[in-house]
Amino acid sequence: MVWIALVGPGLAQSNTLPSSQPHPPPEIQSQPSPGFSFATRILPILTHAGCNAGACHGAATGQGGFKLSLLGYDPESDYQAITRELGGRRVELGAPDRSLILRKPTRQLDHEGGRRIQLDSEAYRDLLAWIQAGTPYGSRNLRVIRIKVSPAELLLLKRGQSYPLQVHAYLSDGSVEDVTGQTLYSSYDDGLVEVDRAGVITARRPGVTAVMIRYLGQVAAVRAGAPYQDREHSFRTPPAANFIDELTQAEWRRLRLTASSPADVTTLFRRLHLDIAGRLPTPAEIRQFQAQPSRERSRGQATVVDQLLGSPDFVDFWTAKLGDWLLLNSKKLGDRGARSYHEWLRRQVAGNVGLDRVAYELLTAQGEATENGPVNFHRFASDPRDQSEFVGQALLGTRVACARCHNHPFDRWTMEDYHRFAAYFARTGFDKDRLVQRPTGEVQHPKTGKDLDPRPLGGLDQTAEPSADRRVALARWVIAPDNPFFARAMVNRVWKELMGRGLVEPADDLRPSNPASIPGLLDALAARFVEDGYDLRRLIRLIASSSTYALSSQANAVNRLDDRYFSRSYPKPLSAQVLADAIAQATGVPDEFPGYTVGTRAVTLLDPQVPSYSLDVYGRCPRTTPCDPAVTPGGGLAQALHLVNGPAINAKAPATIERLMKQTTTDRARVEELYLRVVGRPPTNRELRHWEQCLSRAASKQDELEDLLWALLNSREFAFNH
Repeated sequence: MVWIALVGPGLAQSNTLPSSQPHPPPEIQSQPSPGFSFATRILPILTHAGCNAGACHGAATGQGGFKLSLLGYDPESDYQAITRELGGRRVELGAPDRSLILRKPTRQLDHEGGRRIQLDSEAYRDLLAWIQAGTPYGSRNLRVIRIKVSPAELLLLKRGQSYPLQVHAYLSDGSVEDVTGQTLYSSYDDGLVEVDRAGVITARRPGVTAVMIRYLGQVAAVRAGAPYQDREHSFRTPPAANFIDELTQAEWRRLRLTASSPADVTTLFRRLHLDIAGRLPTPAEIRQFQAQPSRERSRGQATVVDQLLGSPDFVDFWTAKLGDWLLLNSKKLGDRGARSYHEWLRRQVAGNVGLDRVAYELLTAQGEATENGPVNFHRFASDPRDQSEFVGQALLGTRVACARCHNHPFDRWTMEDYHRFAAYFARTGFDKDRLVQRPTGEVQHPKTGKDLDPRPLGGLDQTAEPSADRRVALARWVIAPDNPFFARAMVNRVWKELMGRGLVEPADDLRPSNPASIPGLLDALAARFVEDGYDLRRLIRLIASSSTYALSSQANAVNRLDDRYFSRSYPKPLSAQVLADAIAQATGVPDEFPGYTVGTRAVTLLDPQVPSYSLDVYGRCPRTTPCDPAVTPGGGLAQALHLVNGPAINAKAPATIERLMKQTTTDRARVEELYLRVVGRPPTNRELRHWEQCLSRAASKQDELEDLLWALLNSREFAFNH
């Protein structure tokens, strides 16, 4: 990724910020399309004024008896509403300046929406001229093909500095128009960057965010912001282990971010176990690791990664991750179907089957749901539209649902795109528990009522043979090396699991108007993922072996506000299942789940329907909708109270300490053992002295050690992977 134009010449080569002011973007010769065109010249004026926004006449029922399509997605109906509805009362061809379409938004007449257009503005003059010309619709074939925003990247020199964007629309007749004044702009983070109605960007505090640009169904984004420091600084980072480090470090240089130091080796050892195997390292593993020479420990990151990737715990943990992504839930699938699905997923992870092959099998599955696990992928929804939305989020990282009723307001998908994509599943259905392909079945466009042939998102042509299983063509498109969605979506999900935040957030909302925090890194990871055969283990190894992954979570004075460029490790709360397993492992007292043998790990449970009050309180993913820790029920105060006063710890502590007292003979050994079990490190000298003094004065060493165990299990150090 290269910041262009606005930070001065030579930035890409030097990776430093210049002292000069931003240079203007290159001129693009505007060649307006001749004559009036309602769809490309008039409708954008109303959109920019907010007339067809969801809070105004673009609402589902309109406002004040006047309804327009949301953000102008249906020009034909809007033209009829303005010029023909109610006897054409909204335009006065004999006295154009008396037209309601002019007098209302200029507030010459009472208007609940307030003044939206100024009388002395170019927008008013264009609307007036259009009415004077007889309100022509113009060419119905004329449309906007794409928009170009200049600059595409904008790093301002300091906070408070402003700079205007320029937007040009490229039309189907070959003309180019400057549409800066008719474009909609919105910042994803107003605290970082503000943008006004004219497209002028102002940096408010250090950091970079996206500014979304919308014009006639076309969307784009500009990454804009300001560096974290006003002056140059010495830039010191750990040696780059792979291209991940090269790309992240290049971004830190551009943003003048000082990265945190590498994490200490014991913290990294614990982090790797939790992220890759979903469990704590055992005291024996920690001691063995610490017994190695310091040089070996410091170079042992890749070795530990490989050991964990080859363990059964990795298979259990990442099978659960796939179950979350694919919403494996026996309430929807039935117990036999869910077990078949879970067992199949586990075989794929254990056999290191490429995720492209997993996706293909899911999309093309057929037969009995209780015998062929992938069939259950199609039981999420019975309507082809619902199924297409599920496929879009689960496999493509794309939210298409908004385009079901109107063109997508934040993406490029039209209603036709949506329903053509849904058409892939129009002939798929169940005969009892058997997935079958019917000979007929179509999806109709809700406006025209016409049957639509299937077509992939962003594709120009249909990919399915008329008599074939349409899903096969879809699956081939999904896993094609040049597919723009699948590899990026999978890479972004895995990155989020390991790094605490996706390169794109939310992780299932990849679109041009929501760019990655480090775009070049997402692209490079996706390309390597395809090159490596969609190998999950190799992807995890690549990320977890990087110096970026190994940074400390301790922020410094510069990067304490960084929450998206990975200049430090972001602490991650343990997921519900991992937290439950960690408590059981640290105490040595296993949990019991109905229908499972004592000692079963929570991460191996079939689904959220297995009864467990603790897991519910900890906030396990319900797998009814895509899971996100920010919206998952549980956690918070309920979790804190359960851990402080509930049986999760209190019922296990006495037995844990009784065994510890028998296995060890000194207070020091007991304290050290508890620290290793719970937080994965030895106690500091200060901690050790404190607890030895407490134990030497205690009336009951059992009670004192129970207090220590309780305190460690209720600490943030235990509850977070840091």
